[in-house]
Amino acid sequence: MIGCTSLVLNASDKTSVLARTMDFTIEMAENVIYTPKEKKITSSYGEDSFYISKLAFIGMGMQMPDGPVTFDGVNQAGLTAATLYFPGYASYKKVKEENRLAVSPDKIISFVLANCETNQEVRRAFETDITIVDRPNPVLGLTTPLHYIFMDKSGNSLIVEPTENGIKIYDHSIGVMTNSPDYPWHENNLRNYLSINPHQYQTVNWLGKTLQPFSQGSGSFGLPGDYTPTSRFIRAAFLKNFIEKPKDEIQTINAAANILKSVSIPKGIVLTQENKSDYTCYSSYMSAQTQSYYFATYGNQRIRKVSLTEKLLSHSDYLSFPVKNNEDILNLN
Repeated sequence: MIGCTSLVLNASDKTSVLARTMDFTIEMAENVIYTPKEKKITSSYGEDSFYISKLAFIGMGMQMPDGPVTFDGVNQAGLTAATLYFPGYASYKKVKEENRLAVSPDKIISFVLANCETNQEVRRAFETDITIVDRPNPVLGLTTPLHYIFMDKSGNSLIVEPTENGIKIYDHSIGVMTNSPDYPWHENNLRNYLSINPHQYQTVNWLGKTLQPFSQGSGSFGLPGDYTPTSRFIRAAFLKNFIEKPKDEIQTINAAANILKSVSIPKGIVLTQENKSDYTCYSSYMSAQTQSYYFATYGNQRIRKVSLTEKLLSHSDYLSFPVKNNEDILNLN
């Protein structure tokens, strides 16, 4: 989650998909986890804080003894969610507020998917029901700085950022989120790129010479190509704005996958101060309408799917779908 990109994409048939890349220095795509409803789940590390899940959900994550840590997923009501890294900006309470449930930052996605059906319910949960508390993940040994993006069946997104000035909620965003700075900064920064477009430069006359543009793509001159959060935000916003509108769910997954290619990071291209490679471990695509979780991994680019079918929803205990990361090549001869 050191560097991640997310976006909402809608189709002509009202299909709504939340897509994201998961960028980190260690493998994060190991298990897609099914969590049933009516399950007791601990919401915060180091204290007696728990809830009973009202809704079943699936998503990529890590199964802990006291419940799942979910990175992104979709629930049976069609609410989708993802958490992304938010360093230098994320701020949490030391103690929970009165009459609220304490929730650790990396347990927020599980809590929301287990309890909320719509963006409005998500907003209410942050405003009145829970406190995000500063509790370190015992596996990582630290409290991860995170912010969150949600999308319900309406196709609208909700961005939630815990800051030193309190919880900031944005429900009129452009449906794109990366990492720091905060969301308003990124949206304001779009104003520096108003000239970017998919059209080509026209032939002009300078000093008696007729000058024609080289080949195609001249309208995108100035589109930033680096892997910083600010540049990935601009690329994702540009592509989301101009991409041909998909017609249905499969076309939406395909379009989102092609957008995420522009922000995906190969191994060895972005190195941390510890000389570790920050790379795109996986990309995921969550459909609100069919409650399906699609994903592809760095080691296996084939898109796979797990759906909240009636058969899956009949299970009353956790189920894990192990992720295979070896490339799956289709031989044609």
